[in-house]
Amino acid sequence: MDSRIDKVLISDWRESPYIISAHPYKVSNDQSGYVVMFESTSSIKQLVDNLNMHFGIAGGTSVILLFIVYTALSRLLTRPLIRMKEATENLSKGDFAVSLPYIGKDELGDLSGSIQKLANDLERLKTERNEFLASVAHELNTPLTYLIGYSNVAMRKEISGEEREQYLAIIVEESERMKELVKNLLDLAKMDENTFTVSKENFGAQTFFENIIKLVGPSFEMKNIKLSFVCEDNFQIHADSLRLEQIVLNLLDNAWKKYSKENTEVTLVVHKKETKTIISVIDFGIGIPTDEIEFIFEKLYRVEKSRSRSLGGSGIGLAVVKELVEAHGGSIEVKSTFGKGSTFTIII
Repeated sequence: MDSRIDKVLISDWRESPYIISAHPYKVSNDQSGYVVMFESTSSIKQLVDNLNMHFGIAGGTSVILLFIVYTALSRLLTRPLIRMKEATENLSKGDFAVSLPYIGKDELGDLSGSIQKLANDLERLKTERNEFLASVAHELNTPLTYLIGYSNVAMRKEISGEEREQYLAIIVEESERMKELVKNLLDLAKMDENTFTVSKENFGAQTFFENIIKLVGPSFEMKNIKLSFVCEDNFQIHADSLRLEQIVLNLLDNAWKKYSKENTEVTLVVHKKETKTIISVIDFGIGIPTDEIEFIFEKLYRVEKSRSRSLGGSGIGLAVVKELVEAHGGSIEVKSTFGKGSTFTIII
């Protein structure tokens, strides 16, 4: 052993009760030696045990906290997904009364909002479908009732020939009314299924509208309604002539049958503005209440709710008009004063 260096003789504090070290000293050439020191290892063992216990507690606490955070995040993320999954399952079963909570503006929130919007739209469509079917059933039932009733009356032998002709005229009128209803329903069905087409071509405006005026003129004369036509130039229109004729005839038919009284006037005004064709049908009849204007293009909506024969109609014509105008890439607007008249304007 080098006498000049301190030495640790026993350093294994785990197995030995003491740590032993030797420290050399020298007083003179004749006096030298070692100081041997003993240090109990119990304090070190106790310190290490305490440290191990603290590290164990810290580690256990960390694991518990991590588990709690993991559980919370899992529930935070998976609970909305589970609710959305349940909502989509309900939608597939036809239950559209779905209510999803607002969960933020992240991706999950966008997905939840989309599912909720889909549910609301499906619920609205379901309600509209039921109302539409009920209205169609009512509209078909009305002319059928007249047809059956007046047919039975017309078959009686004791009535006069004049009465029989009167009843047969009513039967013809109701048959035409039901034919028009079915035709409009078929048009709407084609539009909903996108099976109808718009084939645009160029044709002269003045000649086209003059032919329409000749077609409907006698009907207006029978009701003592003056039909005027204003078109200053025979410009070219780029549209589907058959569909445009259907649009104008529907608007004139509404003005003649439902919105105009006898001894009033209906005016058809057509002019060109830049590349657009503007068509206006102006009447001075009963008009439309302000709070009902936004609904008149809905299927089977009617301003006059009685569905009487004198103010006949199915409430489908304007819905067809709107669909056909939009199929041309155009727009339709209405200005009306209740009791004074209405102006329907089409821009194509």
